[in-house]
Amino acid sequence: MSWVPANLANLCPSNSTLSSCQPPTFMFLTLVASLFGHPEVSYPNKNIEEEYDFIIVGAGSAGCVVANRISEVKQWKILLLESGIEEPEVAEIPAFVSTLSGSNIDWLYRTQPDNHSCRSRLGRSCAMLRGKVMGGSSTINYMMYVRGNRRDYDEWAEEGNRGWSYEEVLPYFLKSENNRDPQIVEDNPLYHNQHGYQSVQRFPYVNINSEILLNAWQELGYDLVDINANNQLGVMNLQTTSANGRRQSTNNAFLRPIRRKRRNLTVKTEAYVTKLLVNYNTNHVIGVEYTSANNRIKLNTVFAKKEVILSAGSVNSPKILMLSGIGPREELEKYGIQVISNLSVGRNVQDHVGMYGLVTAINFTSTSQNISIIEDISTYEKTHRGPLSAIGTTTVATFLQTMFQHEHGVPDIQILSLASSQRDFLNNPELFFDTVVEPLSYYDAISISPLLLSPKSRGFILLNESDPLWAPPLIYPKYFSNSNDLDVLVEGVEIVLKLFDTESFKKNDFTLINKTLSPCRQFKFGERDYWKCVMMEYTATLFHLVGTCKMGPKSDPEAVVNERLKVCGVDHLRIVDSSIMPKIVRGNTNAATIMIAEKASDMIKEEWLSDGI
Repeated sequence: MSWVPANLANLCPSNSTLSSCQPPTFMFLTLVASLFGHPEVSYPNKNIEEEYDFIIVGAGSAGCVVANRISEVKQWKILLLESGIEEPEVAEIPAFVSTLSGSNIDWLYRTQPDNHSCRSRLGRSCAMLRGKVMGGSSTINYMMYVRGNRRDYDEWAEEGNRGWSYEEVLPYFLKSENNRDPQIVEDNPLYHNQHGYQSVQRFPYVNINSEILLNAWQELGYDLVDINANNQLGVMNLQTTSANGRRQSTNNAFLRPIRRKRRNLTVKTEAYVTKLLVNYNTNHVIGVEYTSANNRIKLNTVFAKKEVILSAGSVNSPKILMLSGIGPREELEKYGIQVISNLSVGRNVQDHVGMYGLVTAINFTSTSQNISIIEDISTYEKTHRGPLSAIGTTTVATFLQTMFQHEHGVPDIQILSLASSQRDFLNNPELFFDTVVEPLSYYDAISISPLLLSPKSRGFILLNESDPLWAPPLIYPKYFSNSNDLDVLVEGVEIVLKLFDTESFKKNDFTLINKTLSPCRQFKFGERDYWKCVMMEYTATLFHLVGTCKMGPKSDPEAVVNERLKVCGVDHLRIVDSSIMPKIVRGNTNAATIMIAEKASDMIKEEWLSDGI
């Protein structure tokens, strides 16, 4: 038993042999043996299934798109494996999005404690919301459709990733888009499409507070713009991945229309992938092992004749790679995992990070008073209209430049306005930042949050020493480890504060709650050092974790995949999700992830088809 990690060896008596361990210990250890690549151990209860041409791991923002596009090839047989359950109906109601965090369709991941961030959050860590459900994070996110900036993709190409410039990726944004707002399409026809699978639309309900915010930003000189067109700088009531007042996840958009019609596509939910199967002589991935939710002991083995496509997301894709022997040598050797390819898996973590603390009291236009939720539910059921068909003021977003950004047309701060509660903030600010208004339609405060679009800080993800297979991976985002990020965000805060001098805010009695937060009481409220303290104590994140399987040329020592998204040093394995982003895009990441999947699908077809579809 020398190969068994120290923390697992005590599951059997020290004087016993592996075969004499009684269930479930024996079964668990054989699973661990499989995980760490010891072929001399047999697999009891292994279920060997038939072959597929392609196996897609993860039915999230990217996986659903790939499953749709490559199943267009009728002669290909495809298996899509998802750890979570089917998408629940409640997830489609926009205002209920705040109830999905911490539910059974959330992986419940949290960041590790750090001296630079999340210091006064629950457990000295920040939640890292990830969808464990058909549609993945597109089923639990706030639905904002933002592509990022032209320079994001040009920078990817300039770093040696051929084919990823803005002009080369724009057709893939258009390919997926079904834009349901005719005026936006008419105003910018070169940047929008109405014939894709993914519905993009403004919510049908806009409350008065959103209008006040839009007017205030315009008073400060920020124009109303279509941030997905030629100019990203300005303010917009954002379009969302929704259709007629209902969320449209990638599961809803790309899979539901074809899932029962294409006989060559098999979808399995509650299928937890434990390992990639590799031919160690050729470094060729030949399949995957997975267990079902109701039977962790039974191993199911399935083989891929062409490729395994890993679309498990920026946390789980690196975890699966490392468990399979693909990752940093020093990390894998700690667990006795056989190293197949020594790559910087789990490094290069980036996220859109910001702060809470700019809480605005609203009185005349509060929606928390005289709540008519029963009536609103009835209206929503009948028409998909009313307050429940929107997410409060959250879709009002401003993209702006601080003094630190010198390149024309490129923002470095995004401002969001989140529905909040005055009472919660005043009574217990320490808990306020870990609670949300449920549903988002009813609120009497707005938390205006500046977020960093191009962070310089970089983090990493490690396997969990207590249980590498089943325990959550260790997420170290290292927010604010580069002090320049704090300086940029302070500039964002000072721009936000100018809103309180606008006529729109004054005449509607929008006032800043200038309550000094106790962990920062050594600083005077409003000073730059005070805001920096608030950032580190009450860190905010949009859960846009990316970059953990970085795309890069051969000359890049941090590259995990090449420009074709193939894993370096391993054959027949491709990664298609947000983890491949070499640098985070300047905006919400879901639209960019869908684009990546559209482009990757064409790459797959180009490589495996000689005569087209």
